[in-house]
Amino acid sequence: MEHTFAIPVYGAAPHLAALIESLRAQSQQGSQIVLTTSTPSAAIGELAQHYAVPLQINPRRVDIATDWNFALDSARTELVTIAHQDDLYEPSYVAQMGQALKRHPEALMAFCDYREHTPSGRRNPNINLRIKRALCHRGFGTREIVTLTRDKRRFLSLGNPICCPSVMFRRALVPAFHFPPGFQTNLDWAAWLELAQIEGGFVYVRQVLVSKGIHPGSETTATIANRARAREDRALFEAFWPKPVAAALATVYQWGYRGNRVAGVTHGRD
Repeated sequence: MEHTFAIPVYGAAPHLAALIESLRAQSQQGSQIVLTTSTPSAAIGELAQHYAVPLQINPRRVDIATDWNFALDSARTELVTIAHQDDLYEPSYVAQMGQALKRHPEALMAFCDYREHTPSGRRNPNINLRIKRALCHRGFGTREIVTLTRDKRRFLSLGNPICCPSVMFRRALVPAFHFPPGFQTNLDWAAWLELAQIEGGFVYVRQVLVSKGIHPGSETTATIANRARAREDRALFEAFWPKPVAAALATVYQWGYRGNRVAGVTHGRD
């Protein structure tokens, strides 16, 4: 099955070259790489030229969903991964994720476990990451795939355990899928809720195949600082729970973010 890494680039993107190197180092060769941006610059253009990857310009940026959806639509292959510009991929990502989707032709998407890294190197799992792994264990048990709508919604009801850049979409089964607008940080969680209503499964690959970059310049830092994430967490919890329960769950997550710090700055996304 053909696959594309679509990379929505925003701003200076100082870590983009390292991401592209990790994509070019995949053990299963053949994946396409495409860059998209709504903030074109000479630096981005030079990087695209250096690595000989196509660069598409999004002429209209409304919010982060606009960037992600433009990247998603830039791919013409059956399988697509939205690769975030600060992250890194293990060499076996394409091979292992592709094999998992081959085992489950009814699956809409597959996602995998992940770790985090900072400018200083690999970071030990924090409370936020431990919670997400516990939610994956709760939702899947010993299974590799969940297919019933009720099981997919139950999996998502206590938070968003899915690392967005780890997701490999089977776009052929959801050709009209897009990330919903209006969110600053939880557009992926809202998107998984929409996909949960569609017939087809979610596949969980338990290997750590992605490393998320954590740094003070991340989008998440700003959304946590201005409390946008707290508001969005609560709104999405209310899709499952009465308002008092949703408020309590959102508060628990706020404590989790406090334990997820780098050089005094709070982070944590997906």
